[in-house]
Amino acid sequence: MADKFCGVGLRGFGNGLIMTSKKTETNQIISHWLATISAVICLTFAVIPALAGEPVALVTEVTGTISPPLEAFTEIEAGSSIDLGVNSRLDFLHYPTCQRVVAEGGKLSLTAENFRVNKGAIIDISKSECPQRVQLAANEAGAGIAGVVLRGTSGKALTVSQRPRFLLLGASAGQFKLLEILQGVTSVIQMPLDGKPLIWPEAGKPLQPEADYSVVLKGGDAKMLQFPLQVTNQAKQQMPAIIQIEYGD
Repeated sequence: MADKFCGVGLRGFGNGLIMTSKKTETNQIISHWLATISAVICLTFAVIPALAGEPVALVTEVTGTISPPLEAFTEIEAGSSIDLGVNSRLDFLHYPTCQRVVAEGGKLSLTAENFRVNKGAIIDISKSECPQRVQLAANEAGAGIAGVVLRGTSGKALTVSQRPRFLLLGASAGQFKLLEILQGVTSVIQMPLDGKPLIWPEAGKPLQPEADYSVVLKGGDAKMLQFPLQVTNQAKQQMPAIIQIEYGD
């Protein structure tokens, strides 16, 4: 008789069923049936891990020489292994656990579930804001949101604070040179893009919650992407909102 269901004991439940039958053969049939159903349901409810190649971390600082070379404000994919040498350091934000981590030396491995260092050390770890992240794509009808990953919220808009920060990533991010925020059709702010996080200016007027905002990304050859922006009651944010751009030529 199968005595566990997804790691939970089933002995009492199974014995109750067996008591209704007086034949060993019937008991064996019931046992096989329970084991099969248990396996199918456990697989159905299993958490599917991130596929290799899916971003799971953001590099915030690199000290020393690492292999493969990584720059600040680039992403690390699931299944990556990074050689930190003897005492090089890598500061990163692990998306699934929302933790800021400093690893030193050895070989760093990252998955969607966790991270570990072999023959090195985690010298600092702390809880962090989970960055909002939106993936954009363009099609024949124009720009649109291809998929949205918004931790802790829902909807079809990128959610930010009243004094937001932004970071553009992706192979096509370099095609865009300006980020503009509109309220309706009125321009609120224009911020040049240089591959680093955009930080709201201290003298800049904060955005208003529930107002009708949108983000416009402008590039050469009149390329433009536009998508809605939702502002919360949060005054400011530490982590930039990540805009992943997949834009075909």
